[in-house]
Amino acid sequence: MRKAAGVIAALSMVFLTMGYCDVFAADSPHLRLGLVKFGSAAWEIDTMRHHGYDSAAGIAIDSVDLANPAAGEVALQAGGADAILTDWLWVSRQRAAGQRITFVPHFSTLGEIMVAADSPIRRVEDLAGKRLGIAGGPDDKSWQLLRAYGRHRLGYDPAERLQAVYAAPPLLSRELAGGRIDAVLTYWPFAARLAVQGFRKVAGMSDIMAELGFDKPVALLGYGVTDSWIAANPGGLQKFLAALNRADAEMTRSGGEWERLRPLTAAEDEATLEALRRRFCAGLVTDWGPGEEAAAARLFSLLIENGEPRQTGGGGQITAGTFWSEKGR
Repeated sequence: MRKAAGVIAALSMVFLTMGYCDVFAADSPHLRLGLVKFGSAAWEIDTMRHHGYDSAAGIAIDSVDLANPAAGEVALQAGGADAILTDWLWVSRQRAAGQRITFVPHFSTLGEIMVAADSPIRRVEDLAGKRLGIAGGPDDKSWQLLRAYGRHRLGYDPAERLQAVYAAPPLLSRELAGGRIDAVLTYWPFAARLAVQGFRKVAGMSDIMAELGFDKPVALLGYGVTDSWIAANPGGLQKFLAALNRADAEMTRSGGEWERLRPLTAAEDEATLEALRRRFCAGLVTDWGPGEEAAAARLFSLLIENGEPRQTGGGGQITAGTFWSEKGR
């Protein structure tokens, strides 16, 4: 009898939960969020769901699986997603072209230049005449920033003095390990893995920004959200950000959370997991206001001065409305 009562109670809880979820889905905004399976945004959303921060905030996140970040840009433009992880340079270009997308700053960590531990390359200048593997292709943000740094501080475009090799990050890591390239400019998760394997960092883009006179790294990455979704769901973006902030706080304070996330990070060992955790937490944006927006405008002007029309879209300034402002919405 006790066993039967327990089963009935369990089934009752299931039905109650199902009813609650139905009400939740009907009354709350649904955000179709494009996610690359093993990307850092997927870690955040998994944490959010695991702890129920999305339901507590009153928003439902519907994942849209993406093969890569470029697929996210296509999905957002074609109406297949409401939001993706992207950068404000891209959002500014889209707004200039008539696409109504708004950017919410969220993350400041970019690429890093990595070399073998015994490499003679110690500074950016030492890359001259070397083979540099570059993740993300010729339009990669870190590569364009490095080129702007070269023109501004070294007096030349690094692209003219080194051999650029464009490929996917995993392939570049293997090529570096095999000695077939001299250095890589790769995404921060792959740089973290290389560091654990004994490779050495020459410079991160945060170092490059400091050399260019920025007090702190300018947050380039964040969430691009369509204006149509924001307008159709008043208060919806605030709910998403509230849930996201709680997830990030959990990931910042809890090592146990990262153990739970280990399969999603694909970390091979404890050292790699810890390296990913440190870099992720260090890159989270905690402040964004007039000062940060002014720094972004300065970085944009620097890219223009140094001839980077593919990043700026040919405009003279960041397109109006690029950055989300709660006061202005």
